[in-house]
Amino acid sequence: MASGITRRQALRGGSLLTLGALAAACGTAGRGDPAAPAGAASKAASTAGPWSFTDDRGKKAEAPAAPKRIVAYVGAAAALWDFGVQSVGLFGSTTLKDGSKDPLAGDVDLAKAASIGTGYGEFNVEKYASLQPELLVTTKFNDLVWYVPEKQMGDIEALAPLVAIETVKGTDLKKVLARFEELAVSLGADPAAPGVTQGKKAFEEASEKVSKTAEKGLKVLAVAGGPDQFWVARAGAGGYTDLTYLASLGLAMEKGAGDDPLYETLSWEQAAKYKADVVLYDSRSQWLTLDDMKKKATFAQIPAVKAGQVIPWVVETPYSYQRQAAWLDKLNEQLAAFKPL
Repeated sequence: MASGITRRQALRGGSLLTLGALAAACGTAGRGDPAAPAGAASKAASTAGPWSFTDDRGKKAEAPAAPKRIVAYVGAAAALWDFGVQSVGLFGSTTLKDGSKDPLAGDVDLAKAASIGTGYGEFNVEKYASLQPELLVTTKFNDLVWYVPEKQMGDIEALAPLVAIETVKGTDLKKVLARFEELAVSLGADPAAPGVTQGKKAFEEASEKVSKTAEKGLKVLAVAGGPDQFWVARAGAGGYTDLTYLASLGLAMEKGAGDDPLYETLSWEQAAKYKADVVLYDSRSQWLTLDDMKKKATFAQIPAVKAGQVIPWVVETPYSYQRQAAWLDKLNEQLAAFKPL
């Protein structure tokens, strides 16, 4: 969630004639399969014949055959990549301020996919059309079709079917993983490919480790900091998918208060409201760094911060078994070194 998007948007998640002419000029030549990514399915599902997929908006995407030229939000592209499906185009953050690869991009080979925009709402429709897209894939963040500008939605959907997978509202982590797998299989991925089966095993093993560590009784607080406000992210129905999953594994996740299912908004004067043993802080570049938050006296008073029991929270970790397993393993390694305060 880049600068330029409001916190509420972040947490809740050219003309048609010109575009049509551009798409027509591109034609259908060159719509062959993109190069298969490493670990691609060896026993892919059949992609011949009519293709359809009903997304989490309840909308049915259809095509004469399984789409090959896929443009995707970078996190969705990373998830599909791990299932063996490659994108020809991306939108969303791919690199950090220091030039390193954004963790959101997972194992995606950035040299093989053209970027059509990096910030929230930055979606170059003309460039999108030039990629001859056959399918657009993104996430659905409550009421937002993530990173796809609403004002241009008609033009965008006129060029190719759109699939949006819900990652927050009324869902859980395993369901999101299953939905990305379902989409990938419909596009030709093999659910029995070694990378997928090994990823599933690693995910279950990592989950068991976190569940065991949770027996220590650590109280965990997930937060994000802005210049003037402090947010407590919430687990539970309608809350953050990854935090809700951690709670299901037995971690004592602070759920926050108020009517908003995603977060509780506090002033910095209230930042010490919850006395957590562990703080997970949103480490994305648009929010305050840990060092900056520590300059706030109330934040520095939180027991976890005093004890140095603070962990970066990698929000929007790609929804593949491999990525989630790696995140859970790293988290467990850090939690195992902490103690109740």
